[in-house]
Amino acid sequence: MGWFRKSKAAWSIAEDPSVLGEHAPTLRDLMTVADGLDVQDTEVYVSPTGFTKTYYVTALPSRLDFAYLNGFFQVGADVHIALHVEPADSALAMSKRNKMMVKIESDVLAEQKAGTNKNIAFLQQQYALLEKEREELRLGLERLFYVTILLTVSSADRDEFEAACERIERKGFEGFYIREAYKEHDLGLKAVAPMGLNVLRHPIEMTGSALANAFPFGNAHFSHDYGVPIGIDWTTGHLNRLDCWHKDLVNHNIFVIGTSGGGKSFLTKALIARSAAFGVQHAILDYDGEYRALTAALGGKSYRIHERSEHRFNPFEIGEGTEKMPDGSFRTFVDVKGKISEMERLIVTMAHLYGAHDPLDAYTTSIVNRLLQDMYERDFGFTEDPASLREATKRYERDVKGDRILQYQYRPQPRFSDFYQKLEAASETDGRLKDLLLRLHRFKEGGTEGMFDGYSTVAMSDLEKERIIHFDVSGLSEKSMAKQLGMHVILEWLLEKFMKKNPERRKRVVIDEAQKLLDSSYQAAAIEDIYRRFRKYSGSAMAASQDFLKFVENEQGRAIVQNSSIKVLLKQAKNDRQAVLDITGIEEHEFEMIALYAKGQSLCIVGDERFTNIVNPSAYELELYNTTHVMGEAERMRQRQRWVVG
Repeated sequence: MGWFRKSKAAWSIAEDPSVLGEHAPTLRDLMTVADGLDVQDTEVYVSPTGFTKTYYVTALPSRLDFAYLNGFFQVGADVHIALHVEPADSALAMSKRNKMMVKIESDVLAEQKAGTNKNIAFLQQQYALLEKEREELRLGLERLFYVTILLTVSSADRDEFEAACERIERKGFEGFYIREAYKEHDLGLKAVAPMGLNVLRHPIEMTGSALANAFPFGNAHFSHDYGVPIGIDWTTGHLNRLDCWHKDLVNHNIFVIGTSGGGKSFLTKALIARSAAFGVQHAILDYDGEYRALTAALGGKSYRIHERSEHRFNPFEIGEGTEKMPDGSFRTFVDVKGKISEMERLIVTMAHLYGAHDPLDAYTTSIVNRLLQDMYERDFGFTEDPASLREATKRYERDVKGDRILQYQYRPQPRFSDFYQKLEAASETDGRLKDLLLRLHRFKEGGTEGMFDGYSTVAMSDLEKERIIHFDVSGLSEKSMAKQLGMHVILEWLLEKFMKKNPERRKRVVIDEAQKLLDSSYQAAAIEDIYRRFRKYSGSAMAASQDFLKFVENEQGRAIVQNSSIKVLLKQAKNDRQAVLDITGIEEHEFEMIALYAKGQSLCIVGDERFTNIVNPSAYELELYNTTHVMGEAERMRQRQRWVVG
């Protein structure tokens, strides 16, 4: 059997020049391991290694993700890719764009004269794009290249080889135009071999940035070997596992940001469901009522918060907390001073809900602090000692030894009414407090917004074993500011009853539409407090939002992002470019990539590592996490194809 059955007079093996260096391989070197080469019109057979077929790319998609050629490595057989790059003449390229722009201008005029304006918007977009490219070439900000992209599919197994080729030819790759090197497979074999020969020349014009996105073909595997399977790295095909409690992370917090329709809620639900399966307990603060179905499916407990709800939550409750010390030990105590500061923040928030233009002065705020301290420490007698929360009863019970022991019960907890009564008494001798008294009257029991003045009807001890605890505030009025207040009250209740408990257990608070709380600096401070303090209780906070600018423009918002060791960036609005660059530290080319993301694609920044991710849901997960309530079967199939890799 001869080396080649097709004769090519213009090319000789003996004269093969290598451009890779003195000791680089030649074609003869590469073929010495083969018994022979059988070249046919549709494939090449290299004995004994197997079958080979060459393809070349004739057109690229309009959107080029980082490492966009990686998809070719997942066809089910061995794939080798070669890029042959030649510099293009920038002057010629600018001239070409000038001609194309002139043609577009004439097409626009023709449309206007005919009175048919169907394509004008599209033509104007094309014109702007060409003008931008021309200017970048003129200023030297961009360069053009002629690139031949070749790939060979190889396998010793005939069935595997044909299946891989069929996948390329029939399924194709979105946006790519690919052709088989018919009757030129011998040239394709030479062109893909590591010799630098561009004997199969089918160039396409590419900018330098588009070419740069092709390298590397694969990025490093994300380093977490254990953790929650959050999806697939679509550039490599690797399974991504995320351990929020990894020893190398400064904290366990997550920040998820993406434009509307970018897949934020879908990703958040997937993280919750999959983390719950790994033993992470979740408390979800749900602004729009999107998580009820998920909670029910996972067997969690759901509470709907509204004016007529049977469930009541008293934010003034105080209890003991257990925090992890630097030496690894645990300390249980009652954080009375911290509780006073938290309730001062809540009361000032209430006072500002309808009077943000008229803030409280320092004198009034200091009186609020003093009254709260007096209430907690003197009226109710709470101290750092957990025993101060309980009082002895006259009942006895016997322990396992038969000895009689005195029973204890928890003392009554303060309510908003208790504070209001103290404020009312103080205002009788201090007229400067009358304004605050009037502002807070509506929040008293019996007032128009007095739903949070009372004793809690929900005990955290009853929820210890729940994997998901869901608080739905969608029933509260947004116009009356009750919804924002409800979110704040539940956050304060969770801080005391959920976050400060059980530091040995992994737990997370999820705040959906977190940007809603940034309108008030006091409510924003409540979220920031959680992000700063939750670490010492071994907890994780997770905020999801579609309004990145609100976080950038708000001092507490920036602190929330910066106190998140894990940042998940879905598709971003181009108008947010500078804000995203400043606060996340990503590069400009990374933002350009993110701005073009399809639904569900995300860039994950975990500590010092970065990787791409897309959730790979099962059919049941796709149905459960989807926020589109009604869709046809065709749309359902399209969504399935978008979310599932490969």
